[in-house]
Amino acid sequence: MGVAEDLAALEGRLRAVEDERAIRRLILAYGPAADAGLVDLAASAWQEDGVYDWDANGAPYDGRAAVEAMLRTEGHQGLIHAGVAHVASPPLIDVDGDTATAVTYSLIMRRDDTNGRFYLWRVSVAHWDLTRGDDGWGVRRRTNRLLDGTGAGRELLAGVVPQFFGAVAR
Repeated sequence: MGVAEDLAALEGRLRAVEDERAIRRLILAYGPAADAGLVDLAASAWQEDGVYDWDANGAPYDGRAAVEAMLRTEGHQGLIHAGVAHVASPPLIDVDGDTATAVTYSLIMRRDDTNGRFYLWRVSVAHWDLTRGDDGWGVRRRTNRLLDGTGAGRELLAGVVPQFFGAVAR
């Protein structure tokens, strides 16, 4: 391999690292932005036509404007004013050119007014489909499923996690 090929390979590897970093920041910034009440900033993680499918029994939020409207609802605003933290685990990320897939655990902690303590309220799996646009990475679709007795969260994990093992699966 010559110098030009080595440089091209290095540039490709650097771009992959930069893509993963940008996606990680996007995913991990959503919860703090939502909890801070920075509705426009939190919703900007989605592509204009992105989808937030957060409830297996409910209608998805279609489009960035719908995600923004959800963040402005009394329900969400009540949560953040009472004390809530949306926490994402470090994401597993698979980048393929201008598209990417990621999976995280999503934990929601709430404050109990009676004793001032926080407790874990919800645990779910989040599957993120992302695309790179002119202005960087954005969410094309986020699918959340609770890890509860329904099995929906476990099924989502089972359908997504194998791709992250690739050639290293034993």
